[in-house]
Amino acid sequence: MSFKKKLNEILTFLKFHLFLQVVIAVALGILVGILAPKFAVDLRLIATIFIRFIKMVISPVVFVSIILGVCSHSKHGGVGKLAFKTIVYFEIMSILAVVLTFGFMLFFQPGVGFNITAFQGVDISKFKPKEGTKGGFTEFITHMVPENVFATLAGDNLLAVIVLAVVFSIAIIQMKNNDKILQFFQMTNDVFFKMIGMISRISPIAAFGAIAATVGQQGVQSLVMLGYFILVLGISMVAFWIILYIVGRVYGFDPLKLMKHIKEEMSIAFGTSSSESVFPQLMNKLESFGCSKKVVSFVLPTGYAFNLDGTAIYVTAGALFIQQAYNIPFGWNEFFILLVTILIVSKGAAGITGAGFVTLSAILAAMPNHIIPIEGLALLLGIDRFMSDARVVTNIIGNTIGTVLIAKSEGEYVHKKTT
Repeated sequence: MSFKKKLNEILTFLKFHLFLQVVIAVALGILVGILAPKFAVDLRLIATIFIRFIKMVISPVVFVSIILGVCSHSKHGGVGKLAFKTIVYFEIMSILAVVLTFGFMLFFQPGVGFNITAFQGVDISKFKPKEGTKGGFTEFITHMVPENVFATLAGDNLLAVIVLAVVFSIAIIQMKNNDKILQFFQMTNDVFFKMIGMISRISPIAAFGAIAATVGQQGVQSLVMLGYFILVLGISMVAFWIILYIVGRVYGFDPLKLMKHIKEEMSIAFGTSSSESVFPQLMNKLESFGCSKKVVSFVLPTGYAFNLDGTAIYVTAGALFIQQAYNIPFGWNEFFILLVTILIVSKGAAGITGAGFVTLSAILAAMPNHIIPIEGLALLLGIDRFMSDARVVTNIIGNTIGTVLIAKSEGEYVHKKTT
């Protein structure tokens, strides 16, 4: 067999395997970041453009999908039960993720004895909460109420988009002749997903640019000083994955098959460090896995806005790491206050793009008497981009498994053979 023919076969194989394209792109990105760091930093533009393209359609896709899902549910008993079950499940898993991380951080204590002097003077001003922002439950409720229809659809506040879509759906349901309106939304939904298919073709290039820029700017050595903390964070996330696996098996499906089914989306999210970059594709993949469109169109968007397990694990570990590094004495009262603050404030910041670091900042600012200094964010600044990959993947795992579980509990899941 000639070299040219063999090369053509390899290229043809790669053409139909997006996962391998992304893996190769990430490996090349790391290599470029090490060998040509200055050039690599400029490649972030590629990832930025890709994510902007995806974000362009996220709000409209969520809006249209929820309308179709809720209106479909109205013919089969309404969406109230589904909404209640979804929120309760996601809240239980968020509490579990936070408590689990508390346990690992208190047992291993990676921040004890840490040298904080090397990080003094690092600029963290852009991560501090904006003036007049208090966070908490009140702001969370206010944040989720749409202020303007067009501004909501044009923005990135997914909570407000969900509320707007539900209100819009109720209005459509109350109309007697709504078939033409629903047909319009179905055609609009098809157009958006066709656009997403076109955009997704450049995802390996985006992953290459994102990884190259990160390695070029931060350097691989940025992992060394904080390696122990990263290890404990990783253990916390893996332990949570195992819990999700067990829950899935109890409900009668194999989460590993689901992970194999969405491996391309997970690799794209890992490479771009953005779960938003694969949201529309995940909706299609969950439907092809066996979940009904009615459940997927409601549960997955709600999970993206309300259930960020990876982010919850990260902010919990980050807050405790800073507390340990600064040797701040904590009793059970302080730990309980931190736990409650994380559960409340993290929900209020769920709609923020790149929520991990900003949410941690909001949590530290919301602690009574600022007992954990917000300046401690400087300790994590250099490695945040590396840890964001893990929390993005955890967010996706938590939301997709949750969608399948709720679909099965609602009788809206049909087992399908996946490749």
